[in-house]
Amino acid sequence: MSLFAKGREPLAEPQRWSTALDAALKVSEIASSGVALPDVIQAVVKAAVDVLGAEQSSLMLVDDRDRQLVLMASAGISLGVPIGHRVPLGDGVAGHVMATGRPLKLDEIDPTAFVNFIPKGRTITSSLVVPLRISGNVVGVLNLAVCQQRKPFTEEDRRLAQMFADQAAGVIQRTKLHEEAERRSSQLAALVECTKGLIGTLDLEALLHAILDGATRLAQSKAGFVCLFDETGAVTRGVYRGIDRNDIRSLTETAEARRTIENGSLNVLRHAVGSFIALGLRSSQGTRGLLVVPGSPEIVNERGYAFHAYAQQCASALGAAELHGIVERKESQLSALILSVPNPIVLVDAEGKIVSLNPAAEQLFEVAAGFAVNNVATDVLGHPEIAAFLSADGYQIGEVDLGVPTRHFRVRAADVRVPGAPVGRLLVMDDITEEREMAQTQRDFVAMIGHELRTPLTVVKGFARMMLRRIESVSLEESLEALNTIDQKAAQLERLIEDLLYVSRIESREANLKLDLIDVKDLVKRVANEVLDDHKGREISLEFPELLAWSCDETKVGLVLRHLLDNALKFSDAPDPVILQADIVEDELRIDVVDRGVGLVSTDIPHIFERFRQVDGTSTRRHGGTGVGLYLSAQLVKVHGGSIWVDSTWGKGSTFSFSLPRQSTRTDVVTLQGQERRVS
Repeated sequence: MSLFAKGREPLAEPQRWSTALDAALKVSEIASSGVALPDVIQAVVKAAVDVLGAEQSSLMLVDDRDRQLVLMASAGISLGVPIGHRVPLGDGVAGHVMATGRPLKLDEIDPTAFVNFIPKGRTITSSLVVPLRISGNVVGVLNLAVCQQRKPFTEEDRRLAQMFADQAAGVIQRTKLHEEAERRSSQLAALVECTKGLIGTLDLEALLHAILDGATRLAQSKAGFVCLFDETGAVTRGVYRGIDRNDIRSLTETAEARRTIENGSLNVLRHAVGSFIALGLRSSQGTRGLLVVPGSPEIVNERGYAFHAYAQQCASALGAAELHGIVERKESQLSALILSVPNPIVLVDAEGKIVSLNPAAEQLFEVAAGFAVNNVATDVLGHPEIAAFLSADGYQIGEVDLGVPTRHFRVRAADVRVPGAPVGRLLVMDDITEEREMAQTQRDFVAMIGHELRTPLTVVKGFARMMLRRIESVSLEESLEALNTIDQKAAQLERLIEDLLYVSRIESREANLKLDLIDVKDLVKRVANEVLDDHKGREISLEFPELLAWSCDETKVGLVLRHLLDNALKFSDAPDPVILQADIVEDELRIDVVDRGVGLVSTDIPHIFERFRQVDGTSTRRHGGTGVGLYLSAQLVKVHGGSIWVDSTWGKGSTFSFSLPRQSTRTDVVTLQGQERRVS
């Protein structure tokens, strides 16, 4: 600040130029000394005494928090008022000057002219009270006084005192700003060090530890705790050190702590064990938390800015960690979903490079996801039709054959959009091999059932027409032969329809079991004789104990025996007999039907008991049948709670076996419902 700035009143007495220059030099020396603010203020007060020849001097500054004048320093004769004494604006001489912003030169003070005037212990003959001004704003007051031994101040002294005060105010303000800048710089450096642990920490547990580490470093403490709360106010997560858990509970339950949590503010909590700095945390996801470290109000006053900034950093880090956790959970759920889907799934980006393959796709295309990712799909998958689906636009659907052995897939591909990324493609494949095989099987069955029904029906129809046309000329022997043929073919049709009805009842869970204690030997003989009527010249050898009784449904077990014996005779040739063995093995009735026929190919064995399955499904097959016999047998054994299986070698014959568990000997009807059997 220039001493000779425009607008200053000129000094009337030339000898005062020396005094004014001396004042300017003293202020300049104080400004360049680089000492702390209290020392600067004290130096200003002493310089004012020297420059203006005062016996006592004091300097008061405005406290911005409560807008009161605070005595900062004094020099010369004791004022009888302690440093730190506070004066409301408008009270006393200093308060009046502060309020009006105009200097006063007083020779004799009228106590009644000032509000709440406090008399001094020593008589003052003359005083100067001038405001400390910065850019038109009054920031304090400089007091100068002389007693009876000195001559009173003049107007020239007042102008010189104001000039000195203005320069001193600038020095004090610059010192305050410099110290504030240094303090902010120090706090910023401390804040940077404290927040280093927060950067990049996305694991919530590790982040809470980092938050507590930074807070203890900022508060220069070794203890503290941080905890998060749910909507009900219960603690969901927490990290603590150096503080007893009971003290933590009592601290978090105080009204001040709850206000701090709710408002996300900075407060000092007073507790029986000491004073604590509390920071309320609120993440972007709405999670509330509380960070507490030991500390006094003085630390809050000194580092309040840093604590507020640190709380904001902690809240941001918490929000990032929570978002990361949400994303991770979503990714985990999505990955688990994709991995668990049995359908092959391929995801590519806008450049046709593979982003993801699920295990089903890895197995189908025989490529590892770790190798395939970030490579062009057409190069990795090696299938032109799949590449065409992935390179097309919009929704596409079609069918392809893939794999060894070859399987049939329905392929669907569609565009996918990820926020902030170009369009990619998602391809999903459905294995419809069994669906196609079932459709083909059903078509074959329709053709087969038509053939099986038409053959005996044609014979019945032919003989019936013959009898009608030649009723008067047909001999008795011819009539008996025709009627016998009609009866056999009608029985064949009846068995065929009966088999189909049984299949329908079993699949609709409407089959019933009528359990009786039967003579197994008698049942086997009756069924064997019935089957042999359709296979003239063949032989069935029976091997079982003389006395063998078992509780089962006679009709259904007889149907199983008929199908197994009929198949054994169909697929074997004379003179080799079909052998039927029966015995009790491990408290179960076991029956084996053994033939020395063509046997089964190993690939047919797993499917032999499936519905409508025939080993020879061609239209030129040697043996008839609908393909439901073995399926029906397996289901009838299953409703008894038993098991059925086959042991076969191609070219050497087959052994079909089934076992029935021991049942209660009774004549109740057992109704099948789902997989359970209940007595009705």
